[in-house]
Amino acid sequence: MQARDIMTSPVITFRPDTSVRHAATVLTEHAIAAAPVVDADDQIVGMVSESDLIAHRFPHDPRHWVRRDQPETAEPDPPQSVGEVMTSPAVTAPENTDAADLAETMVTRNVRSIPIVIGRSVVGIVGRRDLLRTLVRDDTAIAAQVRQRIETYTGALITWRIDVENGRVRITGPIADDDEQVLLILARTVPGVIDVGLHRTRTPAQG
Repeated sequence: MQARDIMTSPVITFRPDTSVRHAATVLTEHAIAAAPVVDADDQIVGMVSESDLIAHRFPHDPRHWVRRDQPETAEPDPPQSVGEVMTSPAVTAPENTDAADLAETMVTRNVRSIPIVIGRSVVGIVGRRDLLRTLVRDDTAIAAQVRQRIETYTGALITWRIDVENGRVRITGPIADDDEQVLLILARTVPGVIDVGLHRTRTPAQG
């Protein structure tokens, strides 16, 4: 399963000169944690998250930390544009990135979502929720998609039985040696598939 199989597309993006207030409104309305920032040529230049937007936005309550005998001090104005608060460079990945590598990157780099790019153009985005969604996908839906992909590839109704339990696919039937690798690859491209096993009932006659 690759990034292109689970990514969200098209993607909500911002310009560096987008106001922090507008970006916060959009993220809230669409219930997303972060969005790519692109330049005038739609090339990615950064990533802005909820954390970026709320940093330094809330002045301290003077009643909490200022003693009566201390004069109040003015706090600096907070950043006003996305370009001032975004994280740059952004952590990105190409559309053929394996889902397992995306998950590892999210954990090790502590990011909630990763823009999917061709060159520096954003074509999609994968978030932690996208990965989690594949883990709870219905086995019946997985089996139907595995069957559909195999039939599309072969151009005919398949003769193999497809069973799925907790994301583990089992393909049973007369599997020829030439079919084995193709079946494994096609099944593994389906979102929600954790493992694929082949059970050969008989080998078709050769020649």
